[in-house]
Amino acid sequence: MEINIKNCNNIESGKIKISSNKLNIKFGINGTGKSTITRAIKYSLESPELLKELTPFKFRGQEIEIVPEVETSEEIKSVLIFNEEYLNQFLFKEDELISNSYEIFIETPEFKSYTTQIEQLLSEIKKVFSENTELDKIISDFENLSKSFATTQTGLSKSSALYKGLKEGNKIEHIPEKLKGYSKLIQNKNCVSWLDWQNKGEQFLEISDNCPYCTSSTLENKETIKSVSTYYNKNVIKNFNVIIEALQNLGEYFSENANTTLKGITEKQTGLEDSEMNYIVVVKQQIDDLLIKLKSLKNISPLSFSEDQKAEEKLKELKINVDLFDRLKAGKTIEIITSLNASLDTVLKKVGTLQGEINKQKNLVKKLIQKHRDGINSFLMNAGYKYTVEIENSNSNDYKLLLKHIESTDVINGGKQYLSFGEKNAFSLVLFMYEALHKKPELIILDDPISSFDKSKKYAIMHMLFRGKSKDCFLNKTVLMLTHDLDPVIDTVKVLKEFSNLSESNFLSNKNGQLQETRIKKNNLSSFAQICIKALESELDGVIKLIYLRRHFEIIDDLGNEYQVLSNLFHKRKKEECTDHRKEIGNDLLSEIDFNSGIMKIKEFIPTFNYDLLVNSLSDFPFLKNLYLSSENSYTKLNVFRLIYEENLEEIPSVLRKFINETFHIENELICQLDPNDYNLIPDFIVEECDKYVAEI
Repeated sequence: MEINIKNCNNIESGKIKISSNKLNIKFGINGTGKSTITRAIKYSLESPELLKELTPFKFRGQEIEIVPEVETSEEIKSVLIFNEEYLNQFLFKEDELISNSYEIFIETPEFKSYTTQIEQLLSEIKKVFSENTELDKIISDFENLSKSFATTQTGLSKSSALYKGLKEGNKIEHIPEKLKGYSKLIQNKNCVSWLDWQNKGEQFLEISDNCPYCTSSTLENKETIKSVSTYYNKNVIKNFNVIIEALQNLGEYFSENANTTLKGITEKQTGLEDSEMNYIVVVKQQIDDLLIKLKSLKNISPLSFSEDQKAEEKLKELKINVDLFDRLKAGKTIEIITSLNASLDTVLKKVGTLQGEINKQKNLVKKLIQKHRDGINSFLMNAGYKYTVEIENSNSNDYKLLLKHIESTDVINGGKQYLSFGEKNAFSLVLFMYEALHKKPELIILDDPISSFDKSKKYAIMHMLFRGKSKDCFLNKTVLMLTHDLDPVIDTVKVLKEFSNLSESNFLSNKNGQLQETRIKKNNLSSFAQICIKALESELDGVIKLIYLRRHFEIIDDLGNEYQVLSNLFHKRKKEECTDHRKEIGNDLLSEIDFNSGIMKIKEFIPTFNYDLLVNSLSDFPFLKNLYLSSENSYTKLNVFRLIYEENLEEIPSVLRKFINETFHIENELICQLDPNDYNLIPDFIVEECDKYVAEI
């Protein structure tokens, strides 16, 4: 597959190749346009209108519009990207690591297949609800009624809507004599709106003796008007009306005796008696018990069957004994209960088959949990993170990925506040892998995923992402990895044989907006010592060869006479001025014997070496300038630049000077390291794991 990119940020034109079912590593220095490639692909597939955001700044505001373009040789239907944006948007929830754990870790095609078969066996129960469209409304009305009948351990709650509405009797049915004139308004279905309207106008009675609405005199009726808001609370009336309406709507589901009793209680002129409140409590309990049964049957699913409970046992528990609901024992209720019990009996006839499918699914879930848990925990251990994860069934319909510390059995809530940036990055990357395996995008893009990790963690992550069965990792998936880190290139191309046929690496370069890629093969990766020897055997200019030779001696820690001669040469010293940097105090002159010895050693590599001619050339600015301009690569240019500015190097900005010096001298940890006999370079977790293995021998 080829992707052509035009006029996107710093890429005016470029083409990259992606091999299907392989890890495609694109290595390039910062500023090459790697993140631009990611965004360009994403926008072209998901939001083409956003491509204009990538218009190069130099083309913006021009009369002739320059439009960013992305073309692919093959259609890509879906892409999933791990980059800084994904990391920043990744949310570590308070009680779990990722919000859709169930979908990612449990809901596999095989799991869905079992679900379909189990739901087919339970379809008789679902059918009752689908054929009786009133059932949903009945459940909703019963729930609302139950809430208004709120109870405490001692009986009906005095804060419940029903108690507040009846503590002084039914004020809608029994209107005080002095307010009889308002009867039609109080007993109207819009009573609450009227009370609100009346209360708002009452405040103006203190300003004038005239009605605030019609300006007629209110002197004789002012106290009566005020007493309306005193006697009637609009919120109490509103809630009470809802209760009365619900009782009327559900009347056909209450027994005749219950309807009569409830009607008598709710229409009383006086407050509630203890026996009446007890009656209401029993009604509420029966409503709640029936609701539990109805909702359990409505929502029945494969996850309704707990680990240690037999399907037959569960189904029999869901059957409803109508005799236990005497206050709801009406014709309508009996009809619903009878149909639900009949559906349960139908399912019970096939309970053996049902139990078999449930067992298969639960065994699958156990395997999935163990596989994912062990895979993630193995990565955490190998990478040196002191955390573990568990996948637990938090309720009958959900599974959650939980985080724990190895030194505690407690679940870590709010993992975001405990995890370091690196830990969050690692968790996000691993969970991204599982999300990608679940969503199955055609192209997976990893935008600089591991450069911030140390070597052991980089290897652990690469092993997690690409080493395993293809269904459990990115092996044989089409993956594009963009990075400025050479480590994954070295590992996959040169070190790890298992990647030899599974990955391809290319070097990305961007010169004057032209993006190019060059294949990186095993023989392109060498130690710097090998690179030096290769340079000495090439047709490079003699000065350039000497630069490599000096570096070669430095790398192998040979600072003998030959190194001293070259060092003096590049400091442009005449033969009689050459110093010996090996002296601990001061820089004594290099002896003639040592100088001649150094010359002889250098001639073993470069037979035509002539110190006097070369020191004169290096002191000649036109010669160095010409050498700089004719140099074919940046590394050589920097070294020649160092020679040009040898005496005035301090004038160069410090950051640039540091970069130049690192090409001229060995100053980075990629080449030299601390003595492991003097410094503990091995991570503690590696030693601890070794201790465990030794203890088991």
